[in-house]
Amino acid sequence: MTTETSNTNLKIELRYCFDDENKHSMNAEIFNECERHFIKGIKSIEKYFEDTIQLKIKPRKEGSLIDVFTIAINNPVITSTLTTLTTIFVTKFFDSKFSTAKHKTDETEKRLENLQIIKEQIKAGTLTADDFDYIASNDKDLKKQKSNFFKSVKKETEITKIETTTNTNSNVVPTVIIVGREDFNKFILTHTTEQSVETQDAKIYIVAPILIKGRRDSWKGIFEDDSIDFKIADRDFLDQVWNKQINFQNGTFINCQLKTTILTNIETEETKIFREVENVSNYGEDNTPIRNVKHRKKTTYIIEQPNLFSDLETEYNE
Repeated sequence: MTTETSNTNLKIELRYCFDDENKHSMNAEIFNECERHFIKGIKSIEKYFEDTIQLKIKPRKEGSLIDVFTIAINNPVITSTLTTLTTIFVTKFFDSKFSTAKHKTDETEKRLENLQIIKEQIKAGTLTADDFDYIASNDKDLKKQKSNFFKSVKKETEITKIETTTNTNSNVVPTVIIVGREDFNKFILTHTTEQSVETQDAKIYIVAPILIKGRRDSWKGIFEDDSIDFKIADRDFLDQVWNKQINFQNGTFINCQLKTTILTNIETEETKIFREVENVSNYGEDNTPIRNVKHRKKTTYIIEQPNLFSDLETEYNE
């Protein structure tokens, strides 16, 4: 059991705005859903600390409908860190971008590669602003609850926007974020998220090519020391393979444009990877001359708009 402290370091106001400015109520079930997902999203911060946080709610205000949350911190040692992380979590909760934040350096990635390391860095007080941003941007619980919140709030058709104000006890200017109804869908995750990466000069060693025309099986190869399955979308290259103009030996590789698509199931976090070779530029074996793949020139068709005066011009020229 934790001992409650009177020290409140953070206040969050969550305002539901309606098309009728005199309205101060909404569907109770939808309201409870929204409140539950928001609280879960903020409480997910606890996993980074050895202490629990107390998220309280004050009497609601009118002015549309305003929820007022306060965070009470039991351990004064982590007050600054928790306040910073909570503020960033609230900001990310109302940021429609779901993409993963990129590390500035490999060193940063190694320092934040798992939960235990993050907890140790928080305890040591060595995290930077970029580190906090990375943690919040990649938190799966926050992403899930953010999506669920906007799925719920979207059901209340009279809500026109969501406004949140985060205020600390310090003299820092409060953080205010407004999300209009037209942007609600941007916050909702589909059942699966999709991320695509293009590699322009991928070198793939061919292990098992598909030499029978019409077969849709995946080829097998080695890319960056990993065994991979992939499809070939380069029709010219396939035609030359099927016509036996291109042969494969032990150690044959292709240099190509490789598209990697990663699908992640939101609920199970299961990940599937699909790879497709979009264009093969050349092929060969190590220590032998490279051979280019012949590609047909693409024909560009120009459709001219009919000239209203073409008949007159023809008659005149004659």
